[in-house]
Amino acid sequence: MSLQVLEDLCIGCGACDFSCPTEALAKTDSYLGLFAIDPYTCDDCGRCVDKCPVGAIVPDPSWPVCSGKGCPLTSTRLSEFTCAYWQQRCPTCASTLWQGADGSWSCSRCGLGMRVSCPKTRQLERAEAPVSLHLLPSGGDPA
Repeated sequence: MSLQVLEDLCIGCGACDFSCPTEALAKTDSYLGLFAIDPYTCDDCGRCVDKCPVGAIVPDPSWPVCSGKGCPLTSTRLSEFTCAYWQQRCPTCASTLWQGADGSWSCSRCGLGMRVSCPKTRQLERAEAPVSLHLLPSGGDPA
């Protein structure tokens, strides 16, 4: 699970936005000040959950948790890799990049030739439309 903002509870205070280290939260409506979470930028740290005074940020069961169940990087076989948490993406398949022990960034499939990748990549591939631009941080690129 990743996180989502419940629009009917969000009061638009912005406390979640200020607490997010990856800038995954963005205003969706400037009049009401509602926020939404970009699941490709969110690293599931949960800091925003504790900052929300009305409990409007809850788990989203349609998304896997970064570094949690289903993430191949939790395997001891891949323990030498760290994830870019969608801050750096493969130009070919748009998956998040992984950093090896030597410090270089590569795509698990296109650059390293592995059969595994981030579970969020599978959802990206299944999506009928690109990630909505209003959910991306300013200057973000959905591809």
